[in-house]
Amino acid sequence: MFVPLVITTTFESREDAEKMAATLLEKRLVACAQITGPVSSSYWWQGKIVSTAEYLLVMKSDESRYDELEQRIGELHPYETPEIIATVITHISEGYRQWLENELQTGREEK
Repeated sequence: MFVPLVITTTFESREDAEKMAATLLEKRLVACAQITGPVSSSYWWQGKIVSTAEYLLVMKSDESRYDELEQRIGELHPYETPEIIATVITHISEGYRQWLENELQTGREEK
């Protein structure tokens, strides 16, 4: 069963976000990647509140790829503890769902 996901992570530089997006697209782990930013991030890190500018990478994939996607992001990400959040898409237009599923399936067929 096809379960579409939106996955997000953040980066200190746009270049790092672009490299991650390109790698995950080339491996067909995601069908789409969008980069926004800089965004202002404030969070607890090592006992203190930190505020930084970051770039947000938003990707579309499916649940069957999540484990490999999380592993690959963890291996390649420059942060010690990268944000990797996946949200199940509960509502999606039929045309976009078909496109997403077809692009991700194409990746499976090419392997």
